[in-house]
Amino acid sequence: MLENIKEQFKSGKTLTQSKYYNFVKRELWPKYYWDLFPMAQEYYHELNPYFLFNMYRNDFFKFTKVTSVRDGYIPFASFILNNFSTFSKLEAGTLLVHPDLVPIIPPNIASNFGTWRIVQKKQLELSMAKKVIVFAFVSEQYLGTIDDVKKKLSSLSTVSSEAAIELYLPIRKNVFDSVQKETLIIHQLMDAIKDILPNRKLKILTSEAFFDITDFKNTYVYDLAMDNAIVTDNYLHYYVQSRGATVNNESLTKAPEDSMFNLDISLHHEFHVCPLPKTKNIFTDLLFYKKERPGIKEYTSDPLLQSMLRDLLRK
Repeated sequence: MLENIKEQFKSGKTLTQSKYYNFVKRELWPKYYWDLFPMAQEYYHELNPYFLFNMYRNDFFKFTKVTSVRDGYIPFASFILNNFSTFSKLEAGTLLVHPDLVPIIPPNIASNFGTWRIVQKKQLELSMAKKVIVFAFVSEQYLGTIDDVKKKLSSLSTVSSEAAIELYLPIRKNVFDSVQKETLIIHQLMDAIKDILPNRKLKILTSEAFFDITDFKNTYVYDLAMDNAIVTDNYLHYYVQSRGATVNNESLTKAPEDSMFNLDISLHHEFHVCPLPKTKNIFTDLLFYKKERPGIKEYTSDPLLQSMLRDLLRK
């Protein structure tokens, strides 16, 4: 794995480089990709950050020695169920995943995987922030139930009374649902925010206003995601951390002890490569699910799989 990483870093060749822009036909990406704004924009570092669900041709896997996987656990599980039996044919090199995805990896192909971790040495305590931006991709798949939302919001009780509060809450459908339904989640969310931050002035940000911000010094971006179901490498996190903000995304303040390689991805944070940790494995459960439901054509949009994954990964 380390040799692949060194070779990939030295070449710097990735699918997101502008010179390869026309190599990828983005109109062939899944339609739900375009609903993932602002979390899924492309960006560059030498270890090829990319979504597996956008690899519509097998030769994309051979294009680089390493892919830093950005998928959440729902699309990643779909990738594994579709490819585990023929994985060697992909010639995918080394796939680096978020630690939360490790339980999904079949043991017989685990040697092809490593993990990535983000390190941001200078981080701000939520209570010390001069500005707090609350972010949510407003859909039930991202937020969970309103009880999950209220539990997540409870940490905001520590915010300084002097801090400015801004809300960036793009409203989206459940991107992995094949059938859409009406929801009141945005109204419930706003009520819950007002309950935890009573009598506070709340500034609502549009996407344009949010991405016009250039200075995130003394800013804490508080993400209301329940878990890593949809994405693990969120572009919005990359954007604000590269400009000095702190995010509640489990970024470390020092290099992990098992770090085998690292690179700076901005002036403020680093990308570290680590071996797979020892953890539980749920692939047998996924394999049983696949055998019991042979008619499923698109695992990503199967509500039973989504629910099962959330339950198994929480245990």
